[in-house]
Parts: sequence; C-alpha cells; structure tokens
Amino acid sequence: MPQIGVANDGVIEAKSAMHLSQTNFASSHITTTSYEGNVLLSGEIDSEASKQKATEIVKSINEVNKVYNELAVQPNSSLTTRMNDSITASKVRAALLDNKQVTLTSIKVVVDRGICYLLGTVTQTEAEIISKIASRVPGVVQVVCLFTIITPEELEKRKLIDSKLQQNEAAEVTDGATEENGKLTSDNANTEEVSVSPVKL
Repeated sequence: MPQIGVANDGVIEAKSAMHLSQTNFASSHITTTSYEGNVLLSGEIDSEASKQKATEIVKSINEVNKVYNELAVQPNSSLTTRMNDSITASKVRAALLDNKQVTLTSIKVVVDRGICYLLGTVTQTEAEIISKIASRVPGVVQVVCLFTIITPEELEKRKLIDSKLQQNEAAEVTDGATEENGKLTSDNANTEEVSVSPVKL
C-alpha cells in the first residue's frame, strides 16, 4: 500500500545512490531500497570501513529513519549473478501475488546473491506467510525479513486511510480531466467561430 504520511521513498533512494556515488563508492555494487524511510543497503563493498561510511552517509539524509546495512565485504558480483537475482526477485513477487493473504504493495523484495531481503509493514501472521513463500522460490538461498510488525487493528486503520487517499487522488484526477475537457470545448468553440467567419473580398 502507498506510504501514509511518510517520506518519499523514491527521493530517498535517489539521494542515497547519488551521495554514495559521490563518495568514492562508484566502483562498488550498492543497491539502495527504501520503504517508509527505512533504507536497505545491499550488494558488495571493498572494506568494513567503507561499509560503516556508507551507513553514515545514508543516515545523514533527511527523512531516513533507519539503515539496514547488508553490504557484503567482497568483490562485486558478476553481471550474470545480478541478472539471476533480478529474475529470482520477479519470481518471489509473482509467488506473493498469487497468495490472497498477502498485500504485495505493502512490501518490497530485493535479491542479492540469492539472498532475499523483504521490507515492509505487515502483521506477524503476514510476515510468517511471506517468509515461507519466499523461501520456497527457486534461486532463493536465504530469506532476511526486515519488517515493521503491526497489529491487525493497525493494519485495518492503514487500509482505511489508504482507501481515503486513493479516493482523493481519483477525485483530483477527475476534476483535472473535467477542467481540461472544459478548456478543450471552449477552444473548439472558438475555432469553429473563426472557421465560419465570412471572408470579405
């Protein structure tokens, strides 16, 4: 589900990637993933000192709540490995999508070197279901859950707020379309008046 009253994760991910690339980490393989301001760093880096530095850089970014640094100190993974990881992540998402007890939009899936990282805000029951599903997907060698656990009551409240946000967004789109259609109608009317104006010779 969309974030409710939290930071823009897309902006956080972009800023994290930019700051890391400007701090001598351009040669490292680092993936930044944010969910409601909780940032996962996954991939490979050259040393423990660099790993710690990466955490400090991302923590300094506005609206970042927490940093999960899962970077491995080792040479960068190959392109083949990364392609396989991407395929595996897609399989995990597909498996989760097939399960009606799981809301895929409430979590993010990242796979690095076969390790499946799961971020999101879910109930304890959902967390257990999601973890089991991910662990059974071919290509997954380990599952790391980085969930924020909430109660079923809190989940229902989030869904209600989310529903209202979606209704407001739909209303804004409808209003915008109505205004645009009105403008087009007015423009067409003006065009028609010009086209039928008598021409004096």
